[in-house]
Amino acid sequence: MSAQCFTRRTDSWNRTHNRAFRTPYQPLSLDLYYLLTAYAKGVNASRDEQRAMTAALKCFHEHPIVTATVGGNNIEFVLSLEPETADSVGRLWQAVTTSLRLSVVYKASVVLVEPPTPPTQAKKPETINLAVSPASLPFASAGQVVSTYVRVSYIAPGNKPHSYELIPAVVAPGQSLTLYGTGLNQSSSNRLYLIFPDGTEQDVTSWISQANESRFLLSLPIAGIPTAGVYQLRAGNAVAIATEGAIRSNATPFSIAAWIDPADSPILSPSGSTYTLNGRSFSPGTVEVLLETVSLSASATVAPGQFAVTSNTAIAFQLPDSLPNGVYGVRVRVNGVESAPAKWVVKS
Repeated sequence: MSAQCFTRRTDSWNRTHNRAFRTPYQPLSLDLYYLLTAYAKGVNASRDEQRAMTAALKCFHEHPIVTATVGGNNIEFVLSLEPETADSVGRLWQAVTTSLRLSVVYKASVVLVEPPTPPTQAKKPETINLAVSPASLPFASAGQVVSTYVRVSYIAPGNKPHSYELIPAVVAPGQSLTLYGTGLNQSSSNRLYLIFPDGTEQDVTSWISQANESRFLLSLPIAGIPTAGVYQLRAGNAVAIATEGAIRSNATPFSIAAWIDPADSPILSPSGSTYTLNGRSFSPGTVEVLLETVSLSASATVAPGQFAVTSNTAIAFQLPDSLPNGVYGVRVRVNGVESAPAKWVVKS
């Protein structure tokens, strides 16, 4: 048996949009006409053809509703026996090249033809990791460091949380950072060294709180930390640098900043006209204080537009008289390294 679609007609009950732009919510609906016929060979060919047609007619009569197996939308349509005029069947008969025997016409309606659903656009990436586990490099079989990383989180005015990432890392005493590398789990690279600006090194393996082949998680102590500045880290073995057999990796930079106390509200409250900023590692002669882009002058006493380092843990300052009204972030730099945002002032 064979079933062949020989004509189609637009569903008469469908209203086609007359607008120029696309109508993605209006599928094309069609009535499809199929010619069902049977063909057999042999002495009993005529009887076999009639039996096959009888089985097909009985099947379609008992199951008039058909669910499409393609498209994935479970579309249903109805099969119905459709009488055709002699002229229509005659034209079909003349168009085919094979003589047809017992045949019937079935109409499949309504068949909905929908365009493929466009793919949903992917969300914009929020975080991009350039290297999760760097591959081992042939020239760094004894261990290699790649970069330092830290994610800084703070509370802005209005109790709004913010965060940003820094590579190379900038951290304060008591904070943590990550050192990325490769081959860091070997005896030739399981120790960590801090390189000072003058080239000397200090063993800071005690800073390592977690370690694996590709990273060290470092926790800086609160006490006994070098002053604020730019330093480098490198891995190596336990042999002193000036001794035969010493192994050291390449170095990667990071910075140590002064710590600003984020306690209480992000907005500083003055005592009279003087503000006090608390923290650690404030050294006279190396400290800069800015209100956004407005720089304050260092002084032994506090006056409008000036600041004074009153101790290793406190800075006092007053707002410039010419400062316009607004909210200003207090920026602190020690030895050229700026601390993370922590406090703001309001000029009204």
